[in-house]
Amino acid sequence: MRGISRKLIESIAEEDVSEFADLVGEKVTALCSAAINELSLSVPFVNIDKTILQPANEIFNGGISAESEYIYFLAVESPQIEINCLQYNDFWKRFKERFLYAWNASKKKKRKKRKREAQQEEANPYNFQAEKYNLDKLISDLQIAISHNISETSIVYNEGRNLKVIGIDDFGPNTKILIYPVLYEDGDYKFLISRKKGFYKMNFDNRTRLISDKFERVGQNFVKMIKIMNALFRNSSRSFVRPNQIYIESLLYNTPDELFFAKDIYSVFKNIINYLNFSNVLEFKSVLNPDITLAKEKAIRSNMVVFSKLLSSISEIQ
Repeated sequence: MRGISRKLIESIAEEDVSEFADLVGEKVTALCSAAINELSLSVPFVNIDKTILQPANEIFNGGISAESEYIYFLAVESPQIEINCLQYNDFWKRFKERFLYAWNASKKKKRKKRKREAQQEEANPYNFQAEKYNLDKLISDLQIAISHNISETSIVYNEGRNLKVIGIDDFGPNTKILIYPVLYEDGDYKFLISRKKGFYKMNFDNRTRLISDKFERVGQNFVKMIKIMNALFRNSSRSFVRPNQIYIESLLYNTPDELFFAKDIYSVFKNIINYLNFSNVLEFKSVLNPDITLAKEKAIRSNMVVFSKLLSSISEIQ
């Protein structure tokens, strides 16, 4: 990979946006709390006391940078919504609703209708139907509720499985907030795959414990290496693919502790990249579930191949 220099690696490692990230986190927490409180007045399945806002990407591990997105799971504990998700099977009706939403959304971008639409929604913003209230409807209602609690210069996009919030006045320029409404049960964050296949579960308990243990053993160089890998991935990827934090954390967790100790961060970087390039990383243990290898970890398949190509392109650094 061209363009990698000591100066670049050191600048990435020393970048500190923690104060800004903390402020964004506080604003997102307040925004989601206000939206859930508002929604709970109309939807009996939603309650602020049974809702969790969980940082999901590098804001979880501390490897945040100026280019980072702010990704959260907004987890709602609701057995009834889960049942409704599995019962909802009107594929063509759902397809038609999605198509009409996308069509209307594309037309809205061409006209300034935000205030007029908000006024229309205020009369009856949430069409609550108990027998059909599922994650799709929850995401749609959260979009409305969040829009009520941000400035008029901000925009909330419904991207199907998640909400994207962009607002210069609310969060600052180039700051992208992604909120994934999911279900929650006994520590598991549950993502709906389909009515037949049910939910994919993700639990952060092992992740929290393992990366905390690694940080205690090797110190700040662990977080610095996460930032470096994220930055190199974003700069090298031609398509918009997010660096998978579970994969990066697993790679670094399985890297021998002694490689994190060197005279400077560039030497640490060289040692670790060389080690990974000569290792069978598919045999590494997952930080989500240390009982399985990365070869069997479903949570990393989205960009494991792309990241592997990045490591290979860096090759053996001298």
